[in-house]
Amino acid sequence: MERDPVRQKLRDLLWQRGLTMKEASAAIGRSPSYVHQFLARGTPRALGYADADRLAALLGCKAAELRHAAPPKRRPQKRRRRAMPAAGIPGAPLAAVPEVAVEAAAGPGALNEEFAEEKARWFLPESMIRHEGDADPGNLRILRARGDSMEPLVSDGDRLLVDIARRAPGTGELAVLWDGGGLVVKRVEVLPHAEPPRLRLHSANPDYEPYTCLAEEAHMVGKVLWTLRRA
Repeated sequence: MERDPVRQKLRDLLWQRGLTMKEASAAIGRSPSYVHQFLARGTPRALGYADADRLAALLGCKAAELRHAAPPKRRPQKRRRRAMPAAGIPGAPLAAVPEVAVEAAAGPGALNEEFAEEKARWFLPESMIRHEGDADPGNLRILRARGDSMEPLVSDGDRLLVDIARRAPGTGELAVLWDGGGLVVKRVEVLPHAEPPRLRLHSANPDYEPYTCLAEEAHMVGKVLWTLRRA
């Protein structure tokens, strides 16, 4: 993986403090190979807020130095587009909604990429999108959720129908956003009177604690309109 400033900074700090990657991983409560995977293999593609905070405290630096301001870029890959058959409803206009090759993590271990490559197209009733979702079909994307932090609301493997035109976070909305550590699916709470403005991100699974982030650092990708799952 191509080096980036955050990874280089972490390497330099580990060397200056005389710490091994294994020791740093253990100090922040991660598996022994966590820091090595991050630096050498690019997994995860960016550190989560909690990990960056713990490493910063360990290494004596500011947490912002270990955070990516935006999702790290990756080399574009060519994918063969797979066509999806239309539903075949006589007389009903259908809208082609692309499914993109990126996953939103409902839990730790997010895939840290922006919407990029189209992997498939799904044909949905245009009237349903416009009247029930109050959305423009051209602004919709479908992506898969990963993890269990939003159970039972969103399950691992569910498809999410996301309106990428709705990028202003609102309290109570289910949203896909970049929280500084990756793309996540969370219930958003805008904290009133917070200076600077902050968001609290909630999981549906009680095993996962809510956490806060700066509103300016939470790049909202879009609002989740529907969850598509098999019965």
